[in-house]
Amino acid sequence: MAKADVVVRPTTLAFFGPLWCKLLDEAKRRVRLHVATEVPFLCHEMAIDGICMEILVEMVIKYEEEGLELEAGYYPEHKRSMATILYNDTQTFRSEIKKAAVRIVPFEYCLYPPENIEDNAEQIEFVKKKAAQLLEGARYLRGDVDSLGRASNFAHPALKKICLAVYYCASSKSLRQFIEFQTSVPNKVLALVAAIVRSVLMMFKKHGAIKNESLCGEEVEDAYNNLTSLIDQVWHDSYHGNKLERMLREWARAGMTGYSVRETARSETDEWQVVLD
Repeated sequence: MAKADVVVRPTTLAFFGPLWCKLLDEAKRRVRLHVATEVPFLCHEMAIDGICMEILVEMVIKYEEEGLELEAGYYPEHKRSMATILYNDTQTFRSEIKKAAVRIVPFEYCLYPPENIEDNAEQIEFVKKKAAQLLEGARYLRGDVDSLGRASNFAHPALKKICLAVYYCASSKSLRQFIEFQTSVPNKVLALVAAIVRSVLMMFKKHGAIKNESLCGEEVEDAYNNLTSLIDQVWHDSYHGNKLERMLREWARAGMTGYSVRETARSETDEWQVVLD
């Protein structure tokens, strides 16, 4: 097919006029905010006809009230296609979190064999065991103990770096422009980032290296629910809850000042644990 014969579909931004593209980009940010702070796992059809459509209509009304004349011939004819664009961006958003995790996790958790191990099979086995140890008892969540020798839950530097890289980045889609992110990192963001870090560590446990595998949505959602319960446990502890609250505020302050990254109830298993010492 010749380049001139390529059909641009209404489920892509290229189909729309400049002002519609601007509106849809703004709507994407608002849908990302909803995913980050309200419902992280959207059902495809319900989301398109629900929250995505709601935000789209709100943005159209906003533009009309501001006297901005949107290009004719797109709305309401392609209303549902626009909502589909917004939904598809939520999947892109989760992929961006995974990419940041894949970049940061190996360095922050030292998932590399020592130099004295030269055999390739032994190197892979070393990394597998290291990842398994991090997953045991949810050790990957904890940072260094504090000055009193007490645990620091959800304080591992990898979690902070991923949160700041994704949610407080310098791009136009950064969520730090919204008030919900300006004083503290939302709990649901922390839970989702931790769930995706877990998925990346599971890849290392299975393969001894990163593989080009898609995230398993059900696995991430299940981990998210367990991690949300762990966060609730921490919040309800007077010492550790106050400590977590201060930490998330500190992370947000770092994100708001231009920080950039360079390079469920207690389970029957022992994987889901916090230390409330």
